[in-house]
Amino acid sequence: MRTLATIALSAALVACAAGGVRVTDDQLTRFKAGETTKAQVIGALGAPTMQMRLADGTSMVVYSYYEAKVRPATFIPVAGAFAGGSDSSTNTATLRFDSSDRLIDTTSSSSATGNGMGAAAGQIQPATGDQPRK
Repeated sequence: MRTLATIALSAALVACAAGGVRVTDDQLTRFKAGETTKAQVIGALGAPTMQMRLADGTSMVVYSYYEAKVRPATFIPVAGAFAGGSDSSTNTATLRFDSSDRLIDTTSSSSATGNGMGAAAGQIQPATGDQPRK
């Protein structure tokens, strides 16, 4: 019984991975163009995933986040090879600043993908509000 519990716990721990800094659209709306400074953004959201200084004196900070989850069927012996897979999603927020480090604008993007194994490979289910596709 202890071995089964250890296997189940191990599977749960390796079944998902995430990294980066998740920034929501709600968080972005709190920053005001022409008013908010780069230091205020970094103070509110933490260190960005990437910073860029552009040739025209402007700069950008980028916050990227990813999450990947292995489908539970993947861990079923034999059947997992035919019905398993994973789902992943990403979120990116980009904030652009003028040469005096005042916010110019913000953009955000997100994506969701599913990957199947065996019989589940290549199957695409209709997109719903419940992304990523399952």
